[in-house]
Order: sequence, then C-alpha cells, then structure tokens
Amino acid sequence: MRSREDVQDFIVLEARLMDESRYEEWLSLWTDTGVYWVPCNADDIDPTRQVSIIYDDRIRLGQRVDRLKSGSVLAHAPVPRMRRIVSNVEIAREPDGTLAVASNFMLGFARMGTQQLWIGRTLHTLVEHGGALKIQRKKVLLIDNDQEIPLLQFLI
Repeated sequence: MRSREDVQDFIVLEARLMDESRYEEWLSLWTDTGVYWVPCNADDIDPTRQVSIIYDDRIRLGQRVDRLKSGSVLAHAPVPRMRRIVSNVEIAREPDGTLAVASNFMLGFARMGTQQLWIGRTLHTLVEHGGALKIQRKKVLLIDNDQEIPLLQFLI
C-alpha cells in the first residue's frame, strides 16, 4: 500500500512535468488504457454523448504530446511559462484497489506579455503498475467550464 507521501509526491511530480513541458516523461505516467477528461458545461456530463473540452484516450494523449513537441502549436511559440500550485489532496483506496485522489490546483500561464489563471479540481484514478504509480484516469474540473474559455493548447 502506498503512503500518503508517495501519492502526494506523484501528483506534484505530474504537475511539475506539465509545467516544464516534459511531455514524454508526463506521458510515461499513464497506463495504456488511460483517459484524460476535461468536461465543459457541467462536471458530470456523459463524455461519449456530449461535448468535452478534452476527452482523450492513451492514443490521443500520445498524439497531443507529439503535437506539443513538434513546434507546430502556435500557442507554444515561444513556449509559455507555467506553474501550478496543488493543494487539498484527498486520497481514498477504492474496493478494486485503485486510488482515488482529489486535489485542487491553480495554474499560472504566461506567454508574450499576457497571463492567465486557471483554477480547478483534479480527480485522479491511480493504479500500481510494475511497482510504480500510474494514471488510469484524470478528470479536470475547471471552475469556469460553463463559460467561454481560451483554447487549451497545453496540458492542464
């Protein structure tokens, strides 16, 4: 069984990898069946029947990372500076052995003289795989997901 410190360290590591554009390392944190979901208009829509900001399986995550690394994403030229604060980490062991981890975040995003602030709650489902924690599911609940938001061309 993983300690609270192990789980918190994993969540903080994931945030740092995204902030530092270390995409391959970030992708290595995922299982092969991982799902990354950012709903819009409500927190609990059915992503297979309604529009989401992001609803990616592991293949699409790989494509997203390839695109971010390619230099073809105009919102990444120059590369934005990002830092997130992760707090209020709550951890529960599910009956199936997975870890349900909820946390709050604030993400500062700066590029070409502008700054944006993104705030939300992240729900991770973590599994033990090969002796390491891996992300099986990640759901990001933006506080303004029912409003028009700028295009997300980075990892949230």
